[in-house]
Amino acid sequence: MTLADRLNADLTTAQKARDAQRVDVLRFLKSNLINAKIAQQKDLEEADVEKVLASEVKRRTDAVAQFRSGGREDLAKADEAAIAIIKEYLPQAMTEAEVETIVRTQIAKVGASSPADFGKVMGPVMAQVGTRADGKTIQILVKKLLTPS
Repeated sequence: MTLADRLNADLTTAQKARDAQRVDVLRFLKSNLINAKIAQQKDLEEADVEKVLASEVKRRTDAVAQFRSGGREDLAKADEAAIAIIKEYLPQAMTEAEVETIVRTQIAKVGASSPADFGKVMGPVMAQVGTRADGKTIQILVKKLLTPS
């Protein structure tokens, strides 16, 4: 069963269970997937579906920070609950140590030695890691490892 099929099946289950919050989140995700399919003008692959879900997690995580800074704890909690639902469909996140191992391997592979080699490292690492790690975390780690101490 593909991830998109699982989302559709879970949407039906949530509707039958009258789980309003889960229905709202899953409908929103389904809508985002349809929009991504239209934008790409082709059927979405599993990796494309994961990217859509990961971007929604990132968007909502940013929104939580904004809501908290604005004193809207109720909205922050709602988005955190939505993030928890979306993360059920994403692959297990990598630990920072796992990401660091991949970054160090890529640095050695391309012979990177300075911040000027950032692009040579970042692109292949992002392709290898996919949605299992946050791009910002990887960026900080690459810069730290390429900057002489």
